[in-house]
Amino acid sequence: MRRIAKSAVPASVRTTLRDMQERAQPFLYAGWSVECPCCGAHFREFLPHGRPLRQNARCGRCDAVERHRVMMLYLQNRTDLFTAKQKLLHFAPERIMREIFSATPTLQYVTTDYCEPTDVHMDITSLAIPDNTFDAVICSHVLEHIPDDAKAMRELCRVLKPGGWAILQVPIDLKRDHTYEDFTITTPAERRLHFGQEDHVRWYGSDYPQRLKTAGFDVTVDQFVPSLPAETIAKYGLLTSEDVYFCRKPA
Repeated sequence: MRRIAKSAVPASVRTTLRDMQERAQPFLYAGWSVECPCCGAHFREFLPHGRPLRQNARCGRCDAVERHRVMMLYLQNRTDLFTAKQKLLHFAPERIMREIFSATPTLQYVTTDYCEPTDVHMDITSLAIPDNTFDAVICSHVLEHIPDDAKAMRELCRVLKPGGWAILQVPIDLKRDHTYEDFTITTPAERRLHFGQEDHVRWYGSDYPQRLKTAGFDVTVDQFVPSLPAETIAKYGLLTSEDVYFCRKPA
């Protein structure tokens, strides 16, 4: 049988086939072994995801991956976000997290991004927000895209109320003592080679907490996942390497 070259298949057809495959995956993975804490769905296992491909990674209902599931469990178990009246600023909000926070009656919830549709569009290095405005900030996997991340960190600290807190997650390689960045690296291909993704400008290292402290935060590196029972880690498909960077503005 003659094989059809991939390039001979129109892009629209390839996209349709890929969409059909993704829609079918939740049914192929039906079961009760794992549970997504973001949407409550159960599966035999989570879907493969990422580059390189990670098994048991993405929820087939809400698309939450490991870091989102860690975030949700952390917020539920280590903060009062869902029980106390608070004003929350959320950068680059993931769809499922935005749905959850928007439906939480105790939250005054504001979303922002530089490009994507959100409540307001702002540059994270120059926020059009008065000092001491928010009780909490969530900024996950954003700072690795920002050339002047030090200025962005200072802005995040500035808009928090004294005593307010932020969770500031980034891709991090703890085998590196120092964050790796080189602003002569500018092409997507070079950035993917050096930083792991086409639009990243650095790999954070184990000095990340110190960079946050320099911006004005008190920082706790919370090894939340390893503190959980093994059965809980397996149930929610968590990565034990995912520390939580919990930052507080001094009162």
